[in-house]
Amino acid sequence: MSKKKTNSFNTAIINVFKNNSNKKKLNFRQIKSRLNEKNIILIKKALESLEKQGVLKQVSPGSYILNQKKTVKGIIDKTKKGSGYLIVENNEKDFFISEKNIGNSLNGDTVECVKISNREVEVIKILKRKKERYVGVVFTENNQKFVDYNSNKDKVLFICKDNNIKNNDIVVFEIINWENKIPEASVLKTLGEKGNVNNEIHAILEEFELPYEFDKNLIKEAELLKDFQNKKEDTKRKCFKNTTTFTIDPADAKDFDDAISVNKIDNETTEIGVHIADVSHFLKENTNLNREAEKRATSVYLVDRVVPMLPEQISNHLCSLNPREDKYAFSAVFTFKNNTIIKEWFGKTVINSNERLSYKEAQFVIDNKKRKIPFNISLNNKAKEINKEVEEGIYIINRIAKNLREERHKKGSISFNKKEVKFVLNKEKEPIKTVIKESLAANKLIEEFMLLANKKVASLFIKHKNGLFRIHDYPDDQKIIILERIIKKLGYKLNLRNTKNINNQLNLLLKQTENSPEKNLIDTLVIRSMSKAKYSTKNIGHFGLSFEKYTHFTSPIRRYPDVLVHRELERILTNNKKTQNLEKLCLHCSTREEVATKAERASIKFMQVKFMSKNINKNYEGVISGINDRGVFVEAVDNKCEGFIRIKDIPGDYFNFLENEMLLLGRHTKEEYRLGDKVLIKVIGVNQSKKQIDFSLLEKM
Repeated sequence: MSKKKTNSFNTAIINVFKNNSNKKKLNFRQIKSRLNEKNIILIKKALESLEKQGVLKQVSPGSYILNQKKTVKGIIDKTKKGSGYLIVENNEKDFFISEKNIGNSLNGDTVECVKISNREVEVIKILKRKKERYVGVVFTENNQKFVDYNSNKDKVLFICKDNNIKNNDIVVFEIINWENKIPEASVLKTLGEKGNVNNEIHAILEEFELPYEFDKNLIKEAELLKDFQNKKEDTKRKCFKNTTTFTIDPADAKDFDDAISVNKIDNETTEIGVHIADVSHFLKENTNLNREAEKRATSVYLVDRVVPMLPEQISNHLCSLNPREDKYAFSAVFTFKNNTIIKEWFGKTVINSNERLSYKEAQFVIDNKKRKIPFNISLNNKAKEINKEVEEGIYIINRIAKNLREERHKKGSISFNKKEVKFVLNKEKEPIKTVIKESLAANKLIEEFMLLANKKVASLFIKHKNGLFRIHDYPDDQKIIILERIIKKLGYKLNLRNTKNINNQLNLLLKQTENSPEKNLIDTLVIRSMSKAKYSTKNIGHFGLSFEKYTHFTSPIRRYPDVLVHRELERILTNNKKTQNLEKLCLHCSTREEVATKAERASIKFMQVKFMSKNINKNYEGVISGINDRGVFVEAVDNKCEGFIRIKDIPGDYFNFLENEMLLLGRHTKEEYRLGDKVLIKVIGVNQSKKQIDFSLLEKM
């Protein structure tokens, strides 16, 4: 008997025991009769095999029970094909679950399974749904209303008997019955017609369970925090109010959580202060506001809106380092002699920023050596002149930042410069055009000082043997081998297997592809080969930055880990022995960060589909960005929108997918389609429900 048939027969025997209502032992004769199988030897071998695997337990000669103690519990990770894997805690390998054995489970559910073989299991019980609320689209067929639940890894149709819903409504629903072949849903909320931008974004918020409003009581609690800033508190802090200080942020920024101060001591010596909004002073532990911030853990940046971690009263007003206002900061102050740090200081401060600058304004000063910023560059569309001290401060920090960046890259810090696209939205928040985000020297100089502060705070944690770290492990060897194979096909010959030299080799690759059409693809492939960065109390360093220690200290308005870091740093500076349950919080923050990333990608994908829906039949140059057995993904060069071409729609031949080579090969012509190939494409349609753009292939370029 084949392995497939053996597994199928084993499943049949297991089902006999599962359907045994009184759960009593079954003898050989009873099993045989319920199987309707005459081959005695086959049944005996199957029973022996299942007993050996621990699935069945022989309680008396020839009599068996289902060995419930030998079942395994874990979380379902489904594939797009309908099968999945059972992830079991402390298990190195996952168990495979075929589509027919996955039952009514959905991706992320906690389930109980029974072993069919050493590496394959069948779902027998759903212990906990990952979600209680789901988002779907209503449609009607034969006078019956259905809700189409079509997530990334699940596709299920639910019967719905609600008369208040109509075709194409986006609804939030719960599962009320899955006993029958077609499960039943109950609608909790209607979000409106699909395709509408606001409705679709709210659907994403619901799908990822992102709370987009604050309770009125929390807002009231936030408003009372202004009393925490007073003259008595001022006296406890180091005063920087008379030191030249400024912020540099995006033009559309509403909160400012970092500022830079510059105090030139002499021609060789300068004191640079990195001042971070002192959120932890206002956000006290064991308050409702803190519990809400901890729950959210991060602000989420969708294309058309921000879902903040903190109420606006805190993020935009109380804590934001607004210009010409006394503000509380937690500061890291470095004294540089030329380009070398000779002194460090950390502590609570009060500052007063002289100027709020956008990246473009700061860049104008750097490029033109002028203090007067023209109206077309200025934030308020009026020409303005910054004071001489701010101008000189920009020159000084730019010079030091360049040196910090050079030193960092010499040590192997990987330099990504992937081009990102920003959608320009109209009043209805619909995308009308795309622009490439610029990474200016002004962006980079701020980045360098944030990296420096984060690294130096992490050093204090190492010294005091306690703290929270931002860690990034080495890439998986197999991923690096796959990356090396792919880039060789693209014409780049690099040795990425020498673990001591991976960083430098990757930097060399990124530099070589800087102006190539496949630049974004290469950047994406390198990023995909990396491990995920996360939070932990156990420091292993940061591979991407090539730092031995690193943390997140500089963005407490939008990241809860930074608030935790501030609290821990304060405990160190004040010799407070009280500790936080940091490891549990690290896991939570890492999980919430992952959810935020998925939500942000979903909003980008929706906007891409919405944008391309207005460009049907338009031609674009593209680069093949992905290949599978169903076809190829192509990224349009000018707007970075990614669409799909089905394998059967590729003209000229029948194509086979060669997984090891990551290419499509023509059966007769032997024509190849590989990652990085330049192609001419046409937009032929979009599917807003699936967030999918359909291309046709016009020619290979």
